[in-house]
Amino acid sequence: MIYALSSSNLWESFLFVFGGLGIFLYGINLMGDSLKDLAGNKLKIIIEKSTNTPLKGILVGAGLTAIIQSSSGTTALTVGLVRAGLMTLPQAIGIIMGANIGTTVTSFIIGLKIQEFSLVFVGIGAILIFFINKRFIKDLGKVILGFGLLFFGLQLMESGLDYIIVTYEEQVNALFATFSKLPIVGVVVGTVVTAIVQSSSATIGILQSLFNTGKIELLGALPILIGCNIGTTVTAIIASIGGGVEAKRTAVVHAMFNIIGAVIFMILLRWAFVPLMTVINDWLGTMDAFGPNSKMTIAIAHMIFNFTTTFILFFFVKQMVFVACKIVKDKLSVEEEEKKMLDELLDYTLIEKSSSLALKFIDNCMAHMGSIVNEYFTLARNYAFENNEDSVEKAEKLEDSIDLFDKRIHDYLINLTLSNLHPNETHLVSKYLDTIKDYERIGDHCSNIMGFFKDRYERKLELSLDSIQDLEQMFETVNLMVENSVKSITEWNNEAALVVEETESKVDSMQEVFHERHNHRMSSGACSYMNSDYYVELLSNLERIGDHCKNVADTVLSKNRATQVE
Repeated sequence: MIYALSSSNLWESFLFVFGGLGIFLYGINLMGDSLKDLAGNKLKIIIEKSTNTPLKGILVGAGLTAIIQSSSGTTALTVGLVRAGLMTLPQAIGIIMGANIGTTVTSFIIGLKIQEFSLVFVGIGAILIFFINKRFIKDLGKVILGFGLLFFGLQLMESGLDYIIVTYEEQVNALFATFSKLPIVGVVVGTVVTAIVQSSSATIGILQSLFNTGKIELLGALPILIGCNIGTTVTAIIASIGGGVEAKRTAVVHAMFNIIGAVIFMILLRWAFVPLMTVINDWLGTMDAFGPNSKMTIAIAHMIFNFTTTFILFFFVKQMVFVACKIVKDKLSVEEEEKKMLDELLDYTLIEKSSSLALKFIDNCMAHMGSIVNEYFTLARNYAFENNEDSVEKAEKLEDSIDLFDKRIHDYLINLTLSNLHPNETHLVSKYLDTIKDYERIGDHCSNIMGFFKDRYERKLELSLDSIQDLEQMFETVNLMVENSVKSITEWNNEAALVVEETESKVDSMQEVFHERHNHRMSSGACSYMNSDYYVELLSNLERIGDHCKNVADTVLSKNRATQVE
């Protein structure tokens, strides 16, 4: 050991461990990132193109993780590709399995006795970075520097751990004895520490150093190693947050893989895994290159865990996908749900079988379209008086929904006109076409209103108190028309339709009065919020929404009158 503590200072020993861990993590990340830079953008392309089978995925995942020195990085990248729709869940499972194999390379590197040369690597790397201008050489220098820092950090951690172990030998022995007596405690410790530092390589590196001191037995060390594999799944879970269903399922599969492997090896721990590793450790002890209680023993155990788990679960990929799909169920987006509903309601086979039944289904579609229109107007009304950034995005989705219903219902009605309809049904189809167009136009006017007030908020313009009062009154009146027009078409309710008709003339009058009031405020200088044309356009949009609501109400009254005549 090159570095030792200058004094018997517990605080200094903790700093060695803490600082050494930081240098270790920085070194391994620098090495991995630099290797990715050396490989260029080909990594993603290789993953996308070369993982059409789980076996290929395993090979790619193992190779990639060996290169970038981070199974968490590979898994996060894989989740990202799944989120982007560039990879399917079965493809992702292969890479996840391979990543667990590839990560064993780090523990093998740590197991090599090259720590004494750590500063040599740091020096060479620094020279290549700062004295040579070629980008390839600079990236290579970063790889070498990261490699050296990895071992330098490990040396610092070992120095701190050695002091702590010697100073608190009795307590340390009791702690390690607990791991041997209660292996599940070791699993928990390995899981928690790895989840915190976000690197199984770091946790395993510390474990290798502890095992090398001879203070912790295999029965205590191996459960910690198993826990490290569980802890590394946290990265994938974090990467899947906010992603789609497939991304979440990928994270679930990653967790399943390591948890199932942990369960298998904990069952085999006392009567198979520990005896096997004892034999391997004794064999390594006869070799001068490694010595007793070698770090390489932990590296080999890590390899056996991941290779064995991969071999077993390779034959259960379909079952893992099935379980992941059960855990993370499909959640359709609003748009997908609407498309699904329209597919169910707009049954084209009904056109020839029963036109009256087809028209009934149209009623249901228009009722739903009306509810979206009502929601959109309410959103625009609220946005007019209170800025909410989420409202703009929601408005775009509502507009898209209205357009979707307009197109799908329109196409269905046109097909319906080509069948043998009763004259009354033909007239009704014509009215329906007008109604969905009225709804679509209300949506357009709502979009205009959203645009007006978005501009107001961006320009930080203020409404005068009188303007607010006028607009509130007009919005409230038009809102009454929208709600009753939707109610009238949903329930074919005459009373609601009559409310709309009676209110329409009131809206017309309000537009004229409020226009005059605004002109007066502008001429007197009492209102500087927007020019006359702007305000008039806003009032005009509200008045036109009222007109379209009246058209819908007229359709209801017309149909109900025709029904009474029949």
